Amino acid sequence: MTYAGLLQESYPELAPRVEDLFLLEGHQIERLPDRAPRRALAVVLHAHPGLFRFFVVRHPPSEAFLSALMADHEPGITRDVNECALALLWEIGDWIVYQRLPRLYDERVSFEPGLTAINDVAPVMGKVVIDAGAGTGQVAFAAAPVAKHVFAVEPVSTLRSYMRDKAKRHGVDNVFVMDGFLHDLPVPRGAAEVLLTRQAIGWDLDAELDEVERVLGPGGIALHLTGMPHRAGPDDSFHSTLVARGYEVGSYREGGTLKRRYWRQV
Repeated sequence: MTYAGLLQESYPELAPRVEDLFLLEGHQIERLPDRAPRRALAVVLHAHPGLFRFFVVRHPPSEAFLSALMADHEPGITRDVNECALALLWEIGDWIVYQRLPRLYDERVSFEPGLTAINDVAPVMGKVVIDAGAGTGQVAFAAAPVAKHVFAVEPVSTLRSYMRDKAKRHGVDNVFVMDGFLHDLPVPRGAAEVLLTRQAIGWDLDAELDEVERVLGPGGIALHLTGMPHRAGPDDSFHSTLVARGYEVGSYREGGTLKRRYWRQV
């Protein structure tokens, strides 16, 4: 099943529409070349010129790519525009879910392993913890009852708002929600004792690993729960890079299957 098909199956109530594209943030627009079906994006931009202007205002460096894309593809007829819009919207449907339905996302993508997948290699009891790429904060809130402080770092503004509301609803006062990326964390050098990620590493791997080392104090531990199948292939550059940087590799169980995790003490 394609990723778009999986999203349609998981969120049948989403009913995405072109107007949802005006909810995208600059860092998401930056990733459109990697995520969006190119012809579908071009046809939608031809049909909705205001969307082109919005993307460029939100992320000015995108103008060259979007202009070239539109030059390479002709406008579509009405039926074609509708089909392309749906193809585009579902391919980036997770971004739309983050913006419109964060509570639903939180309910359907539960952190099943909880601290079981963390504590044997990266104990968080009494520690200052960073949850980088926190999403709706499932890892952060799992760690909060035993950690000293948890900094939940997340670039999507609606997810940050959701986490703050969630902390208020549950009376959690040691989770601090922050705007940022794994490759540019808004905390001082050596500020944390444990850094955790869950399916939130690998977009700029070397820069991310450099930043992990910067924010962890001496003896600090980084743990990455990847969500990937446990077995690594011989051409798996992600795996090779982490191992070359001194990470140990093991597994944790989620959804009834073994997934890969990597950890390293700095």
